[in-house]
Amino acid sequence: MTIKLKTAATAAALVLGMSSAAIAADLRIAYTGYSTDNTFWIGVANAASEEAERQGVEFIDMTASSPDAAAQKDAVDRAIDMGVDGIIIGSVDNRAFDSSLDNAATAGIPVVAVDTGIDHSHVASLVQTDNLAAASIAGDYIVGELGGEGTVLILGGSAGHQTGNARRDGVLIAAEAAGHEVIFQICDWQDACAFETTTNFLQSNPDIKAIFSAWDPGALAAVSAADALGKLDDLVIVGFDGNPANLVAISEGEQSATIKQDNTQMGVQSVQNLLNLIKGEEAPALVPIAGILITADNVAEFQ
Repeated sequence: MTIKLKTAATAAALVLGMSSAAIAADLRIAYTGYSTDNTFWIGVANAASEEAERQGVEFIDMTASSPDAAAQKDAVDRAIDMGVDGIIIGSVDNRAFDSSLDNAATAGIPVVAVDTGIDHSHVASLVQTDNLAAASIAGDYIVGELGGEGTVLILGGSAGHQTGNARRDGVLIAAEAAGHEVIFQICDWQDACAFETTTNFLQSNPDIKAIFSAWDPGALAAVSAADALGKLDDLVIVGFDGNPANLVAISEGEQSATIKQDNTQMGVQSVQNLLNLIKGEEAPALVPIAGILITADNVAEFQ
């Protein structure tokens, strides 16, 4: 991959063998995450920003206030027009960037994906939780708690979304292998959908004994719906992310468990990988980060 030198000073630094810190001072990287109103993504952005500052690199956060695939694609296009040295994308819709990434490739601007894979040859590195393995841990936990009885309701993300699909599959495979019926409902990561879906299915299907939400706010919505129906004590409810509000719900016995994502490490590693690519060095195509099961037994360690 050929990276264009942005300034004469940078070119001179390379010629004279100046330190990487001196070169880094001329670099600008753009970041666009899922949204600024999500606890998990706030953590990713903060960690990435702090790592960029530590490396002496200008960090431009172009994340929209709420999930908006069109606005995110526009942010990537604007970053390319600005001539940034690299881009990190935590995608709202991982299918939305083909033309933008073609343009980034033409401009010689490397791209790293964080949390969700983007199927494009120019995305050189992906930093994400090993979603399938982590969700399998959640699935095994649910199976253990159910003791062989009951249906599992899965509240999913968006259709075709790589992250959501992996989380769905980890729980679905474990539950079906243990003989449980599984009901899957797409909710597009929307909390209102999680609440409505939980309400409707708990009223129509008394055999549901466990609910898995592919995102933690959805799990809280399921907790609220089950509580309103007076069925909370009869359910195993598991989320994914490890958000602070969910840890409180676990400590109070409302939510059963969650899978914690190490969003700090994800932010740090995405910046490090991008800087390696900018400097013409290699970066891993995939950096899988382990998920951690949090239950009432260990929740205090993470609060």
